[in-house]
Amino acid sequence: MARYGPCHPRKGRILSSHILIADDDPAVLALLETILKEAGHTVTGCLSGHAALGELRSSSNQPPATSYQLLLTDLKMPDLDGFALLEQVRRDYPDLPVLVITSSQSVPDAVRALKQGALDYVQKPFEAQGLLATVDSALEVGRLRRESRLLAAELAKPYGFDNIVGDDPAMKQVYSLIRDVASANTTVLVEGESGTGKELVAQAIHYAGPRGRKPLVKVNCVTLSETLLESELFGHEKGAFTGAIASKRGLFEIAADGTLFLDEIGELTPSTQAKLLQFLQDGTFRRVGGVHDLRVDVRIIAATNRNLKEMVDQSRYREDLYYRLHVFPISLPPLRDRKGDVPRLARHFLGRFAAEMGKQLRGFTPGALRLLETHDWPGNVRELENAVERAAVLCKSAQVSETELAFLLPPTQPPANWSVMDHSVTPNDTLPLSQRVETFEAELIRQALQASSGNHTQAAKILGLKRTTLLAKMKKLAE
Repeated sequence: MARYGPCHPRKGRILSSHILIADDDPAVLALLETILKEAGHTVTGCLSGHAALGELRSSSNQPPATSYQLLLTDLKMPDLDGFALLEQVRRDYPDLPVLVITSSQSVPDAVRALKQGALDYVQKPFEAQGLLATVDSALEVGRLRRESRLLAAELAKPYGFDNIVGDDPAMKQVYSLIRDVASANTTVLVEGESGTGKELVAQAIHYAGPRGRKPLVKVNCVTLSETLLESELFGHEKGAFTGAIASKRGLFEIAADGTLFLDEIGELTPSTQAKLLQFLQDGTFRRVGGVHDLRVDVRIIAATNRNLKEMVDQSRYREDLYYRLHVFPISLPPLRDRKGDVPRLARHFLGRFAAEMGKQLRGFTPGALRLLETHDWPGNVRELENAVERAAVLCKSAQVSETELAFLLPPTQPPANWSVMDHSVTPNDTLPLSQRVETFEAELIRQALQASSGNHTQAAKILGLKRTTLLAKMKKLAE
């Protein structure tokens, strides 16, 4: 006969939790209810798996205070057994810890349940203190799971839909596609010109889906040589090439259960294309220098600013890989085709940079907005972001004006013989040397920014300066 003794408060225990029990034996159910209620818990008992599942579904539509924090379930029930119930809970309520009820004769079933996702098991006949200790541990695990999920949601906010700005109909279609595909494991190909926000779309898909709490690993396929790229993606075995002094996991393995974002996928060499194709076909790959196939669960999101179909037609890209990648394409429009979104994007960026710089910037003057709306933005959203950052650095008042955005105006064409060493091209040879140098420097900075579409980092490289030095010079010139 089951036994239990008096219950006493235990140090660190979790009080007043809502616990659901599923067991088709009324006597066992009554006993568990008595022990748990005497310990201060709220308990709901169900005589079948179906009834327990119905309770869970009903509670999920109620305020959080009424939802369940723990499920205890028998494994052998006639209508919906504990294994099937456990599978449903693992899929639909991943934060809910599950304890299974077993007897000394069915420990193998308990082990199977643990492998299937149960947290622990309680064995009949019950000893009250041991049962409550197991329950308290499971409740603590559930609390940590919920806190982890909330923390992950907070950390993911900068990468969600709120970071993709725009009301243009083409962008609304993009949002709809992201929502449709986020919960699937489908391979996604994000297409668009440089600077249109392809990485933001990849982030939104990852964090909006069930893989959002798993790794999102990014790699730019154009930044590494063929050998290094294959080693980064697939890993390598010791001795695979000169310098491979130890085995190394690749990004496919690091991204296990999460998402691998392959940017500039159009730049892959034929060898790497073949290896990627193998993974997309059967989910396996080999490390560089390896002889065994490895298998991982990874979702692929690829991006390109090139026309892959045109490359296929020109025999510069594998047709079979193209169709494996092109399962769910998302095409991002260039900014010049959604000019109505420019003011909204500009305000979004200005708000962010103002907060980072500790400035009180309320927006743009009408003239500044006209200048933003009439610019062609060949660098797309990235160019606009860089332009707003520069304007925020230069702005000395509450609003950004045309003065801070003057670098967007068409440049004046210098004489053909204009050069750094030719002092005759200075605007006014009668000015003091210091002023002529300052004017000359300002012109060099302006042209570098024009050539880099407003990208401060690239402009600094053109001028042979550090980015911080360039920003300091820009600030000084604006004073």
